[in-house]
Amino acid sequence: RTLGMLRSLPSLLQLLRRRSASEDKLPHARFSATSFGIRSLVVAGTGSPTVVFESGIGQGKRNWAPVFNRIAEMTRAVAYDRAGYGQSEISDLPRDGLQIVLELREMLRTEGLDPPYVLVGHSLGGTMVKLFAKTWPDEVAGVVLVDARHEEFTQRCRQVGVHRLLYEPPEALLNMLPPVPRAELLAAPLTLKQARRAGSFPDVPLIVLTQSNATSRWPESLGKVWLASQRRMASMSALGRIKVVGDAGHNLHMDRPDVVVRAVTGVVRAARLIRGKRLRVRR
Repeated sequence: RTLGMLRSLPSLLQLLRRRSASEDKLPHARFSATSFGIRSLVVAGTGSPTVVFESGIGQGKRNWAPVFNRIAEMTRAVAYDRAGYGQSEISDLPRDGLQIVLELREMLRTEGLDPPYVLVGHSLGGTMVKLFAKTWPDEVAGVVLVDARHEEFTQRCRQVGVHRLLYEPPEALLNMLPPVPRAELLAAPLTLKQARRAGSFPDVPLIVLTQSNATSRWPESLGKVWLASQRRMASMSALGRIKVVGDAGHNLHMDRPDVVVRAVTGVVRAARLIRGKRLRVRR
């Protein structure tokens, strides 16, 4: 009986951790009247750099609550809903990555949320923040990628013969999605191409967080391609590193918000240290 209780302890702790995280709520939202439409966002905390959260397909700002509230205790934090999510106005414009980062930057400028930024992106939102960092490198002080896909992951899967259904969504799933996530997913190949063709990734503090749950059950070939691509992303910056997160699935920021908080906190502190050194050199 004692052994059984000990074995169940990790799952009980996991349940308590997730229950606590689910009780987190974001601050009251405000609305930004940008040239691309109305966007709903939350802003909290003070200090620099400003941490900006970008969600994956089908998710909005509220999924970041367990992480957002902790980060807002140490610096200014911003989370928002892309066009068509939450209370943000829907858009008739394309939903590719370049369009989305243009809209994000416009919202930040409209709200007077000046750079430098630490960008935190989940899933396809990770590709979007990479695109932002490559397009405006002088505005970015650090990046955290949360189970994001490398731009060449699909090509590498094809090269090693991984079955298409293991790395691309089937047509039936696309047809079941609401209009906005479907538009973003259909535009994903273009978004990945834009990220490949953009400029160089800046040499800023970078942490790549990747899950362990699904990869441990994937076919060996798929798991190897995924992990290799994650390591390659970490090598985009001389200051990059990777962490495989135990007890976590694709929604790593909800499964293990504690790990994401530590990663973002570490990048913010590193960005501040680098900035301080540069200021001393200029003097």
